[in-house]
Amino acid sequence: MLECKACIRRCVRTIFADVLHSAQKSTLLPLSPQNLKTSCLLPSARRNYHSARTTQRHLLRQHGSLGRKHSGARHQTTQAIAAAERSYEAPPSYQPRSQSKSFIPTGIKTFDKPGQRGNALNLRKQKQLDTELVYLQDPLKLAENTIALLRNDDNEKAHDLVRRASKRIPCTVSWNHLVDYAMSTGSVKRAVHIYNEMKKRAQKPDAHTYTILLRGLSWHPHLQDSLPLALKIYHSMFAEECPIKPNIIHTNAVLKVCAMARDMDALWGVAAKLPQKGPGAPNNLTFTTILNAIRAIAWHNDKDLRDEDWEEKSLRRQRAVVQGRKIWEEIIPRWRSGDIFIDEELVCAMGRLLLLGSTERDYDDILSLAEQVMGIPRQKRQLGEPREITDGEGTSLVTEETTVDRASRHGSSLLEVYNDHPEGMDEDETSSLSTPAPVINTALANIFRPKSSSPNISMARPGRNTLSLVLDACISLRAVPSAQAYWGLLTDPSGPYNVSPDSENYHMYLRVLRVQRASKAACDLIQDMHSGDLKSMQLLQPKTFRIAFSACVRNKASPRVMEHATPILHIM
Repeated sequence: MLECKACIRRCVRTIFADVLHSAQKSTLLPLSPQNLKTSCLLPSARRNYHSARTTQRHLLRQHGSLGRKHSGARHQTTQAIAAAERSYEAPPSYQPRSQSKSFIPTGIKTFDKPGQRGNALNLRKQKQLDTELVYLQDPLKLAENTIALLRNDDNEKAHDLVRRASKRIPCTVSWNHLVDYAMSTGSVKRAVHIYNEMKKRAQKPDAHTYTILLRGLSWHPHLQDSLPLALKIYHSMFAEECPIKPNIIHTNAVLKVCAMARDMDALWGVAAKLPQKGPGAPNNLTFTTILNAIRAIAWHNDKDLRDEDWEEKSLRRQRAVVQGRKIWEEIIPRWRSGDIFIDEELVCAMGRLLLLGSTERDYDDILSLAEQVMGIPRQKRQLGEPREITDGEGTSLVTEETTVDRASRHGSSLLEVYNDHPEGMDEDETSSLSTPAPVINTALANIFRPKSSSPNISMARPGRNTLSLVLDACISLRAVPSAQAYWGLLTDPSGPYNVSPDSENYHMYLRVLRVQRASKAACDLIQDMHSGDLKSMQLLQPKTFRIAFSACVRNKASPRVMEHATPILHIM
């Protein structure tokens, strides 16, 4: 009879039918709408985050096993569930996801306008900023307060303060300070973000804003996006809807970015759009940037140039020198007509470029350059000038014609003369022309010749950089007496120039004295550096004494060399 599970189940159901019916009634008693809210039978209700649908599913699981025969009990259960759904209310701390506008804690206020900060300020901080803004209604006072906060590295508060002030007053200057601070700390992306946010808040950028952006990008040329971003900002200023048009300050800033990134194609593309005259015409800083860029690229020895031979490198540098001569050919007429003024920085940029050359003419033109635009008389005879030769009994008027003079007379380049007459060159000329050089015509070779200038033309004033430049040129020309003459002329306190040398100038002059074996002059120079006002400048360094002692070693043939070295030792 009881052979399978189905038979056993039917038998048990028949025997215990009355017990199940009574249990059904007792279970349905606490399911009234009044008792359902506080029911201890539902774990989800105790945690206060269940919903009506959760309650229904729980009740169906509890009473779904009563059996199909008891339809009345199921009907009573369904009615209890419907009543529970109608009377159920969610706890006050809970809000369904579909009914919630945003999941933001109580007490937080968000900004509705696009471009504003996602992490909103709390109400207490907003009240503090509003209290401060009551006393910062003047844009000047707001800008000063922004600078004070940025100096204390409180950039977040400064940014929030300027944000809230943008709704009331024009504060472009304060936004400029924020952009400048971000650029100075190396946060280029943050600076661009602040610039874009500034425009979204109806604060119009001015000319100084673009200057800060372009100048800041030149500080970080190693970034991949610096040059494209600078060119994008610069070219966007030419658009018709842009109220700010680029001036020469913006052009110089973007040229510096191109120079620091060593992209000559972009640099020449920007320089080609400059007008010849007018407000946007190039000035002295424009030409200085271009000359420095040419020299830096010619001198730069990166991984691609390491496998080149020396002749190829020298040829590239000589081509850079020719480019510099062509640029200087455009500078001099502008200077003589009064369109631009020449300062020491521009002169030294051209002179440093000439130092890359491999011929004596390049080095000699540095001295001519100083005479042309600074009025410093030459302390060495110019190449190509006739010189007197003595025969022992008296002075004759016999002159010699140098190689450069022959080139000027025949109208040929230096390279052609050297190739046609290699046996007529001196030893110094042979050593300086070991590599081929580009063709230099006579016009470019004579652009540094001084001419009678108008008294209205302002000469550039020489300084420490000029002193270092002429000493370098004299050392390259092996003209040590001329270097000493330039030193005395430029550093004379009672002279017209009165240049105060720095540490590097003193060390270079000591090297000149070492070449000449002038141990006595080196000793006097060390004593001058150790006495008087120069003592407070702390010019004496370990290498100062090494160079001075090496000058004494080279003069070891002199019987008085120990008298020169002993004071140096005492000072050390």
